[in-house]
Amino acid sequence: MVAIPAISLPIGSNRVLPLFGGQSGTKPKPRGSKIQIWKQDPSVDAIGIRASYLHTPVQSGPQDDVVVIRRMPVVKPDADGNFMVDREKNPKEFDAVHTFGVVRQVFTMFERAMKRMGLSQELKWQWGDAPINVYPHAGNMANAYYSRSQQAMRFFHFKPPSGGKDQVYTARSFDIVSHETGHAILDGLRPGYLSSWNPQTGGLHESFGDLSAIFTMLSQLDQCEAIIAESKTNLHNKTFFSALAEEFGAALGRPMGLRNADNDLKMSDVSNQVHDISQVFTGTVYDILADIFEDSLRLDREDPAFTLFKTGDHLNAVLIGALLEGPEQNATYKDIAEKMMGLESNPRWRKFMEKRFTEREILGPKAAPSTEVPSRWNWQNTCPTMQRREHKKLVNQAIREARQTIKS
Repeated sequence: MVAIPAISLPIGSNRVLPLFGGQSGTKPKPRGSKIQIWKQDPSVDAIGIRASYLHTPVQSGPQDDVVVIRRMPVVKPDADGNFMVDREKNPKEFDAVHTFGVVRQVFTMFERAMKRMGLSQELKWQWGDAPINVYPHAGNMANAYYSRSQQAMRFFHFKPPSGGKDQVYTARSFDIVSHETGHAILDGLRPGYLSSWNPQTGGLHESFGDLSAIFTMLSQLDQCEAIIAESKTNLHNKTFFSALAEEFGAALGRPMGLRNADNDLKMSDVSNQVHDISQVFTGTVYDILADIFEDSLRLDREDPAFTLFKTGDHLNAVLIGALLEGPEQNATYKDIAEKMMGLESNPRWRKFMEKRFTEREILGPKAAPSTEVPSRWNWQNTCPTMQRREHKKLVNQAIREARQTIKS
């Protein structure tokens, strides 16, 4: 069983460090890169564009050994190794840096979570060591997708059907870039998910994409601070935090984004379409997050933004551990729920999980059947990642093989 270690901070050291920089008379070398990104969607005024820090080396492109930006103007670092681009003067260059930065932040977040758990497994893309190719301006379409066969993520732009002059660029959405990166990361960790016949496994893939956006927000203290300011410590208050892909959603006439993580959907409320069913798992994890956060609040002792940061850090590790301990194929919500509860060392928080998973009919007497092999999947309105021909072929083959096994 994967152990979830507590967060510990060094409180003392025998080594005395200089107050500023290195040795006297020497200028410290640049370490990492400062970039600017949309911290949410361009339509979210609560946080806007802010500087972020990438601790790993970044080359012109931008690119590194994990991510390569394609078909965009090449952006070179300044003398200090930073990629600070003026969005108004150089919008394409800004989009290139922003997209690279968000993909790298999501990857780093999960990489750190796995290392904190002491896992020997290295986080890689499904195809191995080669970097993923990312296309921020891939063409005209109202969506974005991850493709294993192309070893790529492509982000498109479109004109809102309701009218207006401005194009909506999916690459400018922190949520959408995080979501697609989540698909790519889960495909590396659990490649059998994309060849599974169980619709709940597809739902886990979609939910993991949405939860990747949520946990990446919580891994950044400035976003935690903005969430606290907007919600006043009640995560069930209506804020940008639970609304996923606000600008995209607004363009389609959906005021709470493409999906709302803070939902009350149960298994009996949804179909087996993967986007539909994914909302149940996402909503459950969101409720658990809110429960643990509220239980951990000590406003007289600790800033609530830091409490929220630690809560996200913890629950993200529990989720990753559960996915890695769960089945490699045809994982159900019940499988992952039980693994999450098994990994949770705090008995109160384990009770929160049991209550929420039971309310949503993932556990308990009202739990929906999850082992019946479907005759086919409902592909209608699923995201392009799940509609890729490579994925449909694997799923349909898995359905045929499973039904043939039942007959024999």
